[in-house]
Amino acid sequence: GPDLVWRGEARGGAGGWVAQREGSKDPAFRSRTAVGGEEFDRLVRHVYKVLLTRGLKGTVLYSTDAETRAMLRGLVGPR
Repeated sequence: GPDLVWRGEARGGAGGWVAQREGSKDPAFRSRTAVGGEEFDRLVRHVYKVLLTRGLKGTVLYSTDAETRAMLRGLVGPR
């Protein structure tokens, strides 16, 4: 989803995953008073870790974000 995206120039140009609060559908995560910035980042990453490690026969990844899709495509390579 749009709550965790890849940005090529994140963290001083090194590229990295960026948690975006406005992209979260969870009302508890969207509240800045309920969940701080670092905690939000940790929780979003944990959600994806759980989801990505549950596939018994495989996992399909799709991102609604163009830059994230391009990075994922680069990891897999051409078919």
